Amino acid sequence: MPAFGEHALWFEFTSDRFDHSSSLPEHANAGNRFYGRDVAELVATGLSERGFDTSFIDEDWGWQVHAAADDSTVVEISIYHNPEGDRAREDDWSLMVRSLRAERTLGMFKRFRELPVEATSVAALEEVFAEIGVPLRAAPRSA
Repeated sequence: MPAFGEHALWFEFTSDRFDHSSSLPEHANAGNRFYGRDVAELVATGLSERGFDTSFIDEDWGWQVHAAADDSTVVEISIYHNPEGDRAREDDWSLMVRSLRAERTLGMFKRFRELPVEATSVAALEEVFAEIGVPLRAAPRSA
């Protein structure tokens, strides 16, 4: 079985546009204190405007956007605020981008297979951030 994130692409950006200092609601992120809802909303809205069927959810580690394409692949964008926890880098964010396709095994069990992320999906994501003047930077693969 392939390793999780085998085909994942990582991006970083720096912006003070997104909230990382207000009080978070107690119910957000399974009781954990993670920022990034506004980033997830921006990504979901921007990709929706570019033809993807989008949604976003809070996870116990942060936020995640799902963007379904017409070909039944789903682009999964995981959002992390200041992953190193460095106070000098409070405006830093990371994105992990994966592409998944639902498949059936033995004709009845559904599973997701990770695929290389298509250049068109990356271009759409870059456009979303370019539209607000925040460039994405390719980042080294995280562990």
